Parts: sequence; C-alpha cells; structure tokens
Amino acid sequence: MLTSRNSTLVALAFSAACASNNPTPEGGSGPLPDGQGRRQPLIGSASDSARRNRVIENARPDAPARAGLLVVANQQGASATIVNAASMQTIATLKVGNGPHEAAVSPDGRWAVVTNYGDRSGPGNTLSVIDLAATPLPVVTRTIDLGQYQRPHGAAFIRDGHKLVVTSEASQMLVVVDFASGKVDTALATNARGSHMVTVRRDGKKAWTANIGDGSVTEFDLETLRTVRSLPAAPNDEGIATTPGGVLLWVGSNSAKTVTIIDTEKGETTATLKGFGAPYRIGISRTGRVAVVCDPTSNKLWLYEVGTNRSLATIDLAKEKDIAKPVGSTTPGEEGAGPEGVTFDPISDVAYITLHGTNQVIAVDLNTYKVVGAGSVGTGPDGIAFSQLVRR
Repeated sequence: MLTSRNSTLVALAFSAACASNNPTPEGGSGPLPDGQGRRQPLIGSASDSARRNRVIENARPDAPARAGLLVVANQQGASATIVNAASMQTIATLKVGNGPHEAAVSPDGRWAVVTNYGDRSGPGNTLSVIDLAATPLPVVTRTIDLGQYQRPHGAAFIRDGHKLVVTSEASQMLVVVDFASGKVDTALATNARGSHMVTVRRDGKKAWTANIGDGSVTEFDLETLRTVRSLPAAPNDEGIATTPGGVLLWVGSNSAKTVTIIDTEKGETTATLKGFGAPYRIGISRTGRVAVVCDPTSNKLWLYEVGTNRSLATIDLAKEKDIAKPVGSTTPGEEGAGPEGVTFDPISDVAYITLHGTNQVIAVDLNTYKVVGAGSVGTGPDGIAFSQLVRR
C-alpha cells in the first residue's frame, strides 16, 4: 500500500483510484413540506448554447447566500460528514459503508446517497441513504444493496429524484436504481473498463461515464434506457463534467495530464487543455459559466471560462492561509492539500471542494476567484454534493 497521496497520483496508470489505499478500479423523494427547505431554482432554459453554454437561473428571494448543506464522503473514515455550507461548521458525521467515494443529493435536497465502493480488502456493493431533514440530526435511514453490481462509484439522481444512476466498475455497467424501493431497474453496459465517474445533463435525459481503462466516454439515453455510443477521450480519463444542456463534456486524463473538451452534438473533440499535474476531478458551475479543475498533484485549482476555454484563475492551495497542514506534515505551506471532489451552490456562484490531504472542505467564490471559507470533515474526504435544504 502506498503511504503518500502525491506518489499515488504521480504513479497513476490504469486507474487513478480515489485514495491512497484504494484498490485498482475493476475491469482493467417528493417535495419537502413547507418550512423544510428552499424552493428549487427556476431554470430559464432547458439547454445551453455551443458558444456560451449558460443556463440562466432566477434568484430566490427567500434564501440567504450559501444557504444549504454539504455532504462529504470520507473514504478512510467510512463516514459522511454533513456541513453547514454558509458557516462551514460540521452538523454531523455519520457512519456509512466501507470506502465511501461519492455523494449525490435528490432534487428536493432532502435525501443524500453515498456510494460504498469498498477498499483493498474487498469490493463494496451498497449505497447509504441519508435523511438530511431528520431531527435532531441527519441520519442514515437505510442501505440499498446493489447485489451483483459491485464497486459503485459515481452517482446522480434523475427523474425528479425517483431514480438514480450509479456506475458499477466491476460489472462495467451504469445501474439505474428505483430510489423508493431500492431495487435495480436496469443496467446499461458501458462497454469499457473502469467506468468510474458519471455526469448527467441537467434535465436527466442523458448521461456520460468516464472509462479509465479504455480512455473513452460512454453516452447513455436515460429516456429510452440504452447505451448510445462511445467517444474517444484520453488515457486514464477519470474526472468528467457536462455543461447544463449537455452540449460540452470536459474530461480529465490523469496520465496525459490534459483536459479533453468534447462537443456532444458533433461527437468530436474541440479542444485540449494542457499543463496539469493530474486533472483528477472537474466540475462545471450551475450557470455553466465556470469550469473548476481539481489538481491534487499540483495542489492547485484551475478555473476556466466555459465556451471560450479562457483561463480565469489558478489558485495555489499551498499559499492559502485557511488550509491546514497535510496530515503528518510538519512544514507550513507544504504541498499536499489534495483538492478532489467539487460541487456547486445552485444560486450563489460558489464552488465547494474537498481537500483529501488536510481533511477539509473549502468554499471558492467564482466571481472573485478567492477561497472564502474552510471547514473540517472526516478522514480522507473525496466526493461531495450540495443540498439546498435549510435546517431550522
């Protein structure tokens, strides 16, 4: 087992597994009652344009800035930490399954799901369901057993929260799960090895997986429940994000150290961004304006304007005063904060990023390009999701 997070990332080969003790990836709900939370934002457009890739969302006068919750999957802690997004204070840390990697939140903000991927001792095949509105504190209410579909990783809710999609690396499938019953509806073949992360178009009609082992992206039609096609990306591609209307895909390659931008309408690469250490995770803001590339090898966040691919800012986390020293470090400013997971506030233009090396989560203002808050979470945080639920 490797003991250095950075050395793990530098040595990425067939997969860039999500933590220093990860195994190699396999294959190579209804609306909230009144007073429970904020209303969903109104979407001004169902699709984005190829030039600007923006979806305009109306402001909500009933919600203060950054109101909501963060759900963080702590891989080494076998837990999930719930954080107040405005104050960055921990509300609760809950035990989940072994090796939790990613998190997803239902559209109404009440339910969170954490994927229990497992570790080197054995594969996981479960999802932990968290009731974020439970009192006095959020609680794990049940576990969804995926049966033969092992190594669940990326996840996203679709169809108003009635269904969710989950990647299963071991079976090379994108699994569609009925949320209420916890039963697998169907499994769609990715036809590729190491299908790790999934990104879903805003309307939930299409999804794409990044396939580490084959350096490709698989596209799915979630209305007809079929695998559509495979698109070439770059070797060891893991991080993936789509613009709100699904026009563009941003795909990160940990070994080529590039980000491939794919036009899904043309089915071809339109640009390749270079110069990263390892573009491990990518997120695109809810408005579709900013792409955030999390680079744990360089210990940096790279911010770009979507559509033009213009660099907006580079944030060197070694220079941020709110970043703790990496676990086991005695040198102030030592690199190794390890930015990994990323999620976005749907109203405030803020990104939230997990720091694997310092057991933190930070908030980044996407207008000033500054770190505006930091909080502590569990051990080895990776995946993160935002809930608009406001706990009273």
